[in-house]
Amino acid sequence: MVWGGSRRRRAASSGLPGTRLDGSQSALLILTRYVLRITVRLAAAGGVRLEGLSQVPGDGPLLICSNHVSNFDPLVYAALLPRVLHALTKAELFSNPVLGGFLIRCNCIPVRRGTPDRPAIRGALAVLRSGGALLLFPEGHRAEDGMQDFEAGAGFLASRSRATVLPCAIWGTERVLPKHTLLPRRAPIFVRLGEPFQPLGQDPLAVSREIQGRVAELLPGSYRSSADPD
Repeated sequence: MVWGGSRRRRAASSGLPGTRLDGSQSALLILTRYVLRITVRLAAAGGVRLEGLSQVPGDGPLLICSNHVSNFDPLVYAALLPRVLHALTKAELFSNPVLGGFLIRCNCIPVRRGTPDRPAIRGALAVLRSGGALLLFPEGHRAEDGMQDFEAGAGFLASRSRATVLPCAIWGTERVLPKHTLLPRRAPIFVRLGEPFQPLGQDPLAVSREIQGRVAELLPGSYRSSADPD
């Protein structure tokens, strides 16, 4: 399938003001990613242990699904992955108009957790249908010492968009930026990227469970269970 200009222009009218769906980056996003690379490099004691970077498809719709142990996680992915990322981000962060405007221009899509947020779903599908890469933490909350069950939203987006799914695992960031802290501290960071796949099922919850299983296989055993929700 060719992800051409007309397809991208149609997607750009799907309720994402300030967000680019044509694969380009604003000057603000370019600068932000540069700063994040430096920040992550300084925070990762001994450097980031990154495995499987060659697994990332260079183009086409990509749903990046990861476990979630720290608010530092999305910064690591934005800094390290070669694709221009969009991310579903908790709506509470957009209550400040200055921060909210910054996040929108950095391809963040506000989502109200715990509810079927239709504007967020439309925005996420617009990204994928334009051939973009969407970062998603399907647990919905941080789980510092394990994994929570993935919510059905990941399966819904995967089956509805027919995007390739990239399972990812991250750990160590819970020591870099623990809960209730604002400034990162130095600690080893580990990121493992799995094999991309396209789910065959149509049931959102079953697809989410399949994605969860593939993410769990990438994690050390101690991180695969025992939840610590927000």
